[in-house]
This record gives sequence, structure tokens and C-alpha cells, in this order.
Amino acid sequence: MDQKLSSISRICAGIIGIGALATIALQTTINTEPGTSPLENFALLFRFFTIWSNFAGGVVMLWIAAGRPISQRVTFALATALTIVALVYHALLAADHHPVELDWWTNLNFHTIIPAAFILWWTVFSDRAHLTWRSLPWVMVFPILYSAFALIYGANTGFYAYFFLDLPSLGWGQMLINMTGLSAFFVLMGAVLLGLRNIIPNAHV
Repeated sequence: MDQKLSSISRICAGIIGIGALATIALQTTINTEPGTSPLENFALLFRFFTIWSNFAGGVVMLWIAAGRPISQRVTFALATALTIVALVYHALLAADHHPVELDWWTNLNFHTIIPAAFILWWTVFSDRAHLTWRSLPWVMVFPILYSAFALIYGANTGFYAYFFLDLPSLGWGQMLINMTGLSAFFVLMGAVLLGLRNIIPNAHV
């Protein structure tokens, strides 16, 4: 069900949306060296699920800021995706990843600030009355879409952003096992978020 939101929630959404898209624009600028195309570098960022999630989160936040109604399932699915982006990065990747200068700032935004801000917004402003357990399958929409894109892109370029989607190395058997595990992980995390949301009172702002 769509949800109409207060002016405070829309202002907060606008700040998050601008922050997310500005960070992607900054990363595009950082990656654009003499002789390279900004548009091409912008497109190349979308090889990564982190960028998909941050971009989608930014667009949805600006949509909300403009006063447009949004499905509770969409914001729930994005909150789940961004939670996983932050958890996976900080649990598995951060120790071996040491960006510097402006890359440090964009990395902090992509993996910490934007996910935390979106999840906090969702926790405070989403309407738990319209979030039921039947919403849970929606958390798989973004990873399924991304995985389909990643496999098509990898088949055409040979580049696989994540080892668990590297079809030539894994074969279809292991790939299907990985996809099943990935889907289960998203559903589990969505269930955790939904359970937590159901015990937090709605904001009346």
C-alpha cells in the first residue's frame, strides 16, 4: 500500500536522496580521468550492488521528498538491501579496504552513512500497519534484478564484481546454490528488520 508522508519525513528524505546521488556524482568525477568519459564511468559504477542500492535509495528518497506516495514494500526492500550492503562491507571487506582522500569519503557514504540514514528513516517514518509478513518476498526483488544484470554483463565482458556470481569459475550447480543462499540471506535479514519494525511505535510527525 502507498503511504503519504509528513513534511518532516519528506525533508529528511530529500536530504538523504541528495546525499546519495551527490555521492555517486562525486565518485563518477573521481573516476573520470583525462581521456575517459564521465558517462561511461557513471555506467561502470553500476557493476556493483552497492551502487544499485544507493542509487535506488536516493531516487526513492527524492520521490518521497517531492510528495509522491510510495509503496511500503519498496522502502522495506531497499532498507533490507542497504542493511546487507553495510553489514557485508563492515564484516568482510572493510579490514582489507583502505580508500584514501575523496574515495574515503564516498566509501564512507556508500557503506555507512547512506545505509544508516535510509534505515533510520524507514524505522521512524514507515507505517508498520501496512508492513506484514506477506511483504517479505519483496526483499528479493533487488538482488534478483542485480544478479540477472551481473550475469549478463559478465557474460559479455568477462567481469564479475563478486566471486559468488562468477559463473565461468563456479558452474551452474554452485551458482544455483549461491543464489539460493543469497536469497535466504535477504529473506532472513528482511525478517529481522520487519520484526524490529513491528515493535517500534509509528512516528506521529
